[in-house]
This record gives sequence, C-alpha cells and structure tokens, in this order.
Amino acid sequence: MLRFGLNRFASGLVTAWAVVTATFFLVRLVPGDPASAMAPPTATPAQVDQIRNYLGLADPWWLQYVTFLNHVVHLDLGTSIRTNQPVLSDLLERFPATIELAAAAMLLEVLIAIPIGTIAAVRRNQMFDHVSRFASLVGVGIPVFWLALMSLWLFAYKLGVLPLGGRLDIGTELPRHTGFTVIDALIDGRPDIAGSALQHLLLPAVILAIPSMAFWTRLMRGSMLEVLGSDHVRTARAKGLTSRRVVVRHGVRNALNPVITSLGLDLVALLSGVIFIENVFAWPGVGNYIFGSIQTRDYPVVQGSVILITLLYVFVNTVVDVVQAVLDPRIRPNLQGQPA
Repeated sequence: MLRFGLNRFASGLVTAWAVVTATFFLVRLVPGDPASAMAPPTATPAQVDQIRNYLGLADPWWLQYVTFLNHVVHLDLGTSIRTNQPVLSDLLERFPATIELAAAAMLLEVLIAIPIGTIAAVRRNQMFDHVSRFASLVGVGIPVFWLALMSLWLFAYKLGVLPLGGRLDIGTELPRHTGFTVIDALIDGRPDIAGSALQHLLLPAVILAIPSMAFWTRLMRGSMLEVLGSDHVRTARAKGLTSRRVVVRHGVRNALNPVITSLGLDLVALLSGVIFIENVFAWPGVGNYIFGSIQTRDYPVVQGSVILITLLYVFVNTVVDVVQAVLDPRIRPNLQGQPA
C-alpha cells in the first residue's frame, strides 16, 4: 500500500510539472502586455520598460522558465501585479472562502444525490426513478453560469428572499479566527451573523452543487443496480435478510466505491470550477481572485493558482486511491502490482 501511494504521488508530480509548464507558456501566448496593464495611464514607454524588466519579462523565455521553477520549488509564487502582495499570501487569505463554498456544495451533493440514486435503483422503472433520471439529465446539461444569473435575479432581486452576493451584509464586522465566516461567527458568539453567513452561502452552494449532484445521482443509481444484481446480494436475500438490510449493508457499501472516487476528484473540480460562480455572486474567494487576474494578465497569480489546484488534485487523487483500496480489499492486489 505504501509503495503504491508513493508511486501514485510520484506520477502525480510529473503531471503537475507538465500542467505548470503548459500554463507558463500558454499564459504568455495570450495577447497583451502585463507591464502596460500594471503601469499608470500616464506612464512613459521608458517607465513601462522599467516595469517589464522588474517583472523579468524582458529575459529570454527559457530564463524566465528556469527562474519560475526555482521559485516554485522554494514556495515562492511571485508577487501579484494587481495587489503587490505575495501570491501565496493572497491565495491563502482567500482560500477559506472558496473551501467554505466548495464544502457546502459537496455536503449538499452527499446528502441529496446518494439517497436519491439509491432509492431510484431500488425503485427501478417506477415514477421516482423516471423523475430522478429526468432531473439529473437536466442538471448535467443546464449551463451553470446561466443558472447562477437566473437564480440570482429570481431569489435575490425579484423575490428578495436571499442576499445579492458576498459573504456577509455590507457593514458587518467579524473578527477573523479561521477564515470561515460561519465558524468565526460561532466562535465570536454571534449566531445572528452565522445565520446571515448561511443565507449568503446557500444560493451559490446550491448552484455550484447542481451539476455534480446530477452526475452523482446517475452514478449511484448505476452502481447500485449493478450491486443489487450481484451474486452476494442474491445470496443475502436467499438467507432471509430484510430488503432494507440487504440494501443498506450489502448494497450501499459496495456501490459507494465509484462514488468515493468521484467525491475526491469532485472536490478539486469544485475548487477549480468556482471561478464563474464566485464572480456572479461576488464571493471573495480564489475563483474571483483568479478571474480578475486573468483580465489584467497577472502572470504570477494565474500560475500560482494552477500550481495550488494541481498539487491539490495530486494529493486528493492519491488519498482517494488509498481509501478505495481500504474500503474494497478485492482491488488491493491490483493496486500493489500483485496478481489478484
């Protein structure tokens, strides 16, 4: 198991290097000059050149690349052109907001998709199954950005039942303990602020969760149908076990394997897919930070964000493989490179 984990981590690092390298070059192929974007409108060409030299953009591409990799190894992601702050500090400051949003979305997915997929499999070809399959098909196909705008217009602007955006009401002051507004409000003994934070969190979390929720529902249904038709489930039924016990003990546990794999990877997908959601709902997280940085061609921020998300993907993917092997002993020999 240890050998397998190390091998997976090593291959993940190679993948991370490839992605970071591709990002380094692709960012520089985008039209525009970050030195001109950073310079004030009244800057002279000489001042723009001075900024370009300061950023190292006047160096040959290979020297920029070697310097960049050297900085990455030392956890130096550079300085943001927009904020003039270290990129790593900016990302860490905004990361709790993104984690809070992604965790809320994942919690909704787990609480809704897994039970619906399980019930749909147990009630195959019944009304509940037909409705859930249609809803999941719509959820997978609907454009999230459009859905976010429409939901914001309906629930926040038209009905006024939810906030327009942000993490807290304007003017609300809350000491930063952990960076998670709900937790910080509870630590500070302010349940009213915690309730307000949950109201701000609800709509973006639901919109972010819908595509994955639809996918998980279909995945759990298919996995459950396969498990319920297996020999060991038929044997359990023949022994006289109740249908509920068969489904919960022998069905759900084995059907969760592909879902667990999807869960781990979906966390990274949520973290990397919040850019549009955070922009629509003015959520002050990493996604909103990246979106603004792309617009201003802030090289260090774009590259640093890719590195952070890629390394997170490598770590989560390795952990998911190990957890899957622990839950399903049948695949351990294959993971360890031994004959099954």
